[in-house]
Amino acid sequence: MQETQLFEPSHLQTEQVESLIAAAGVDGTRAILEAFQRSTTELLTLLDEGLKGGSLNDAYKNAHAVKGSAANVGAQLLAEAAGAIETACKDGNAVAAMQFLNDAHAKFEAFCVHFDAHLQQY
Repeated sequence: MQETQLFEPSHLQTEQVESLIAAAGVDGTRAILEAFQRSTTELLTLLDEGLKGGSLNDAYKNAHAVKGSAANVGAQLLAEAAGAIETACKDGNAVAAMQFLNDAHAKFEAFCVHFDAHLQQY
């Protein structure tokens, strides 16, 4: 009997990136990545400040924004981490939200590296 491998999502959903390239071209997709990097860096900073300042509602809103934009560019693992921050904020668990935020930072960095490497193929 063959053992079934579990699917592990990668940092980059290439089919999502390919659809961006088909719609916007390589240069347009690079511009999308740059805008995503700028906005996500800002949102993660605001998330950190909100959590440290005790504003779980603001942190929830920023996590939601990260989740949506990450899903749009194929950063599934980042979207999942942002979703976990949302849930922790909704539950009033700032400690868990901060732990998930650390994970989100790592997922964001990894996604950017993978996205850029993928675009280098063109």
